[in-house]
Amino acid sequence: MSIRGFNRTSFQAIILGVLLCTFMSACCACGGSEPISSERQTRLNVMRSKGTKASLTVFPVAVPGMGETRKDVADVVGLLLEQGGMQELETTEVAFATPTGADFDEAAHLFGEFVRTHPIKTDYALYVEFLGTHQTGPTEIRGVVVDKAGESVWVDRQTRDDADFRRAKPAEPMTCAVLLTKRLRTGLGLTQADANNAREGRMAALWAEKSGTPDKAEWDAMERRQAIMKKAGRRATIAVYPVRLSDDAVGKKDAAHLAGLLNKKKLCAAGAVDSPLRVKIEPARNEQKLLWQLARTFQEHVKRDPPDADYALLADYIMHPRGDRAWAVHFVVCDRDGEWVIVDFQNDHHGDFQSIDAKTLSDCGRLVARRLRGYLR
Repeated sequence: MSIRGFNRTSFQAIILGVLLCTFMSACCACGGSEPISSERQTRLNVMRSKGTKASLTVFPVAVPGMGETRKDVADVVGLLLEQGGMQELETTEVAFATPTGADFDEAAHLFGEFVRTHPIKTDYALYVEFLGTHQTGPTEIRGVVVDKAGESVWVDRQTRDDADFRRAKPAEPMTCAVLLTKRLRTGLGLTQADANNAREGRMAALWAEKSGTPDKAEWDAMERRQAIMKKAGRRATIAVYPVRLSDDAVGKKDAAHLAGLLNKKKLCAAGAVDSPLRVKIEPARNEQKLLWQLARTFQEHVKRDPPDADYALLADYIMHPRGDRAWAVHFVVCDRDGEWVIVDFQNDHHGDFQSIDAKTLSDCGRLVARRLRGYLR
């Protein structure tokens, strides 16, 4: 991702903008956290010899603190491994559940038995657990790779006592996935060169389909529209719609505040729209799906009822349930014809979001203004 926002060069720029700053940071020097037997070392050496072509099935990730196994997190793990260079990856709906009270060694052994009785198409299978609760946050990250015969190949366990865990400071399933995949990549001997040469494959296609992101042609068109808007500069007029605060709530005052910021920064001639636009969005854990639902709904509205301005802007401020901070800030800019110009998201993994330290609706407005300035200056 460019510092100004999305570009269309790869799906990594869309979904992994949240993750790569942590993914590429300094991390582990070892592939496991326990003594390794000579037999397992031999199996690991065989997998390492396959390099990026080692085929792997990622099973749904166990997140006991959230009371479930989650394929969506497995899809993230697969995507991170693909962006790290691995070429032959699959995920599965078939879930393995660790028996209540089982320790990690027992869980790893039982997963091997599970794979023996549930054959996989790939050479290897990966099972991951993230332990913790909403109150404690992540307390432990576990991973085990077995071969087709169910024999363990790579076993790893990180707790708050481990240096990599403390360095990564995982806060939720996504950042846990970053730490886990970084350690697995290191264990398999994959390098930065492998990541640099990674190609988009099955996992990227899966995420694009799930998220509803546009194709390359649309990204190209958006870049051309951005250039036109940038060239217009302060002459461009933009209608700022009442900010979406939830399915049932909008903020007219927040739209006026945002329009005032855009005028103050002399980015364009902005005016707030008084009539509310209520956008219904289907709940989803995938932030990109939420973003593109917003983008498509707003696009349809603008095409149906064009604004009395060159451009139209709709922002979505997603606040934490406690109301003490923002969870994410999304916004969409369309031209008068309803064609996308900018579709942008920020959450607490992004530099601009962290710099603003968005806690209030006013902070969210300042973040949108900063992001828009990045596109237009």
